Parts: sequence; C-alpha cells; structure tokens
Amino acid sequence: MKQFLTLILFAFASISLEAQISVPAASPSASLTQTVGLTNIKVDYSRPSMKGRKIFGYLLPFNKIWRTGANATTKFTVDKPVTIDGEELKAGTYSIFTIPGENIWDVI
Repeated sequence: MKQFLTLILFAFASISLEAQISVPAASPSASLTQTVGLTNIKVDYSRPSMKGRKIFGYLLPFNKIWRTGANATTKFTVDKPVTIDGEELKAGTYSIFTIPGENIWDVI
C-alpha cells in the first residue's frame, strides 16, 4: 500500500512539473502595428518554420491557393477605409490568401 501511494504521489508530481515547462511554438506568431497617414494598420501572422524543407513547389504546390500563415490565416486590420489596387476596403479585419507561383505570387 505504501508503494502504491508513493507511486501516485510521484505521478502527480511529474504531471505538475510537466505543466510548468514552456516550449517555443513551432511556427512563431507575431504582430505589427503601423500608422500610415491617419490610418492605423495591424498585421497578425505566424511564419512557417521550414526546418530545412523546401516548401513552395514541393510541400506546397505552385499555383494553388494558400492560407498565408502557419497557425492561422494572416489578418490585417485597418481602422479607416483604405484603397488597395484601386479597390476601396472599409475599416475592418481582412484575411490574406496567396497563390504562389514560380516567379510571381497573387495576393488575395
């Protein structure tokens, strides 16, 4: 019985020690905030960790839509209406998708 209780206590101690260990995310997240003119722009993204792999054209085929970002879609937020490539966007949060090509990428 004493050995069983010791084993249980050891198991609980191991669990609590494991919960305190903090490791970096495989694909780190970041955000950037910039004021351009009178408009505040914020970009939230996570960059994929390549880990020595070739991504585009190998792991991710060319000319296929890609959720730009590793852990979630890259998002940008503007607090005022903006014009991008002749198109007006209302204030709000938008996701960015891309279609990577060998020489040119399309940003959606």
